[in-house]
Amino acid sequence: MTAPVVQINHLRLGPPDHPVLDDICLTLEAGHFLGIVGPNGAGKSTLLNMVAGLSRPDAGHIDLMGQCLRRFNHLQLLREIGFLHQLHDHQPSMPMRVRDVVAMGLPAYNRPWQRSVRSAAIGEALALLDMEAHADADFRHLSGGQRQRVRLARALVRKPRLLLLDEPSAALDSVRQEKLFKLLRRLCDETGMAVIMVEHDIAAISSHVDSVACLNGKIHYHAMRGENIPDEIWRAMYGDRIHIVSHDAGCIGCGVAGDQDA
Repeated sequence: MTAPVVQINHLRLGPPDHPVLDDICLTLEAGHFLGIVGPNGAGKSTLLNMVAGLSRPDAGHIDLMGQCLRRFNHLQLLREIGFLHQLHDHQPSMPMRVRDVVAMGLPAYNRPWQRSVRSAAIGEALALLDMEAHADADFRHLSGGQRQRVRLARALVRKPRLLLLDEPSAALDSVRQEKLFKLLRRLCDETGMAVIMVEHDIAAISSHVDSVACLNGKIHYHAMRGENIPDEIWRAMYGDRIHIVSHDAGCIGCGVAGDQDA
């Protein structure tokens, strides 16, 4: 039996009386597309960082591809992971071609004798995001949306078994967002890649993902496709000053809008 791509076991970060994350348990099989939603400060980015081995929990453990994530195997397991960090509002200052930015996502980035292999992988990743025509462009001169697509190509170029995405649709217009979510769905179905994606807008992702985890310090609810998320779960996460808007049967859960940042 194949081990899950990710298994998070009773993970806690912070002191027991006031944890940042508490008793997080999640399992992702190959090909599963998981969306994580929750308010600002809920611990969504922190959880992704721990799955990527960038920070360590105070309790519990994470298994990746059947191996417990430890300091000694961290670099080995990272070869199977693509990670897109949350987009920060800053202008790149170093002159660099688009293809070189994408190449940084390859384990063999520092091996010049594998240049032909790298070139093919870079071209394929850029083509997935409709950016192959910009391969030799200066990354600094791209629009915000184009730079985000290059960063996505960098996360995909190693063909990871696990892809971690922190608000990947930031800076993308609605058409590009939809194309991205459809691409991720196709890659999950065709390659078996598992995806954990943090997004604020559940309405935008609900027809593409297999499940949605509602996170605010702990997982309040984990809804599978075709399952509604109870109103009391939204209120437990965001407070009482929200409005619940239902969507059609093809969606997971409900959309959230109101005075709270959803």
